[in-house]
Amino acid sequence: MKIKVLMGILILSLLTGCTSVVETVQYIHDSGKIDNYIYGDAKVVNKYIEKIVEALNTNDRELLASLFPEHARSKIDHFDEKIDRIIRENETWPSSIIRYKLNEDNNYQSRADMGKIYREVYANTTIEFADPKEGEVHRPSLKIGMVIVPVDDFHENNVGISILAMGYEGFNKENVDKEKDGYDIYAFGH
Repeated sequence: MKIKVLMGILILSLLTGCTSVVETVQYIHDSGKIDNYIYGDAKVVNKYIEKIVEALNTNDRELLASLFPEHARSKIDHFDEKIDRIIRENETWPSSIIRYKLNEDNNYQSRADMGKIYREVYANTTIEFADPKEGEVHRPSLKIGMVIVPVDDFHENNVGISILAMGYEGFNKENVDKEKDGYDIYAFGH
């Protein structure tokens, strides 16, 4: 049935002169993957984004640190100093978070072996700030990219954020996870 539908779309596209045949075919091919991300992983990502927003709104160092699993904390060089740097950077701006959104280009990866499952979710978000007195944006938006591990049957205590990157102008992906071990915090150019 899928092949007949696909062939019908291709023939219709060719007859009407549509140039997006490849995009249509790719969408049909990836539709299962898109639906899995949208309905399953978006809930997980939103939970972590909300906790990051809460930690930044209240300058709660402990809440921010708790989003990283024990396994990640032990692998990230200078973990405590990096968390403190994020909180210090946030404290220098007298503003509050007015909105945040999940950006496009989010994805997931998973693997399974002998009944064990490992799953990573890649998420990008933007947080916008405003002066609490005037309600206007006076601070650049904060761009956040992260890898969240919602399921890891291979390593104990490994559910949570494994990589967190943040900056006002975005961040250079080559600087994230310099050790290539899958765990890192890269914030504000460091």
